[in-house]
Amino acid sequence: MMKNVIEVDNFEFPYTDLRFPGENQGERILFVTRESEIIKVIRLLALTGVTLLILVLGYLIVTTIERFVPQVGVLVMLVIFLSLAVFGIGLWWVLATFKKSVFIITTRRLTKIIYTTPFTSYQFSLGLDEIEDTGSYGASFFEALFGLGFFVARSGAGAIKNFKIVNITYAKDLHNYVNKLLYSFKHFPQRINEFRPFIPNLKGEAREALFQKYPEYKTEFE
Repeated sequence: MMKNVIEVDNFEFPYTDLRFPGENQGERILFVTRESEIIKVIRLLALTGVTLLILVLGYLIVTTIERFVPQVGVLVMLVIFLSLAVFGIGLWWVLATFKKSVFIITTRRLTKIIYTTPFTSYQFSLGLDEIEDTGSYGASFFEALFGLGFFVARSGAGAIKNFKIVNITYAKDLHNYVNKLLYSFKHFPQRINEFRPFIPNLKGEAREALFQKYPEYKTEFE
């Protein structure tokens, strides 16, 4: 049974049971990912901070006014309710947008589906034949602290378009992988569906042992 990528909690090799909006017949998914879980945790911590700020400020305002107008003391319950409502809606918002926003690499293109709200999204794709160069970066202190970086592919055809996969911990490995993919796409187009999917943090003998179970993936052609 095929699953929509935005509804799946965890992505596992070989990705053959996954589908995404706009996928073409014969197109094979080579990798699917989201931002690092660290980003989700940071957003949830920020939400918690905002909720506590609303609760504390609301309580201080109500208790200050209560000195002069005792009747407003009942508004403390309203402040608590408002704080819980903000946290509940914010929690749903953060989790929904995080889960639905995905980055995908296929045998034909790079594509991403980004949900700006739980209801609205945009999709951006860059064909492998349009990519002029790629890179991986992680220059900020925040990225260095958490081992994060981003991958970018640039098209020089017409107006320059940049495709980014952000806040991931394996940006350099992904950069090297996509370079191999582009080489194979150019020199071995008839065999591109045999190209091995990207598996983060799996190298050497462990990687070769895994692919022994999947003979349909021949190699990363060189």
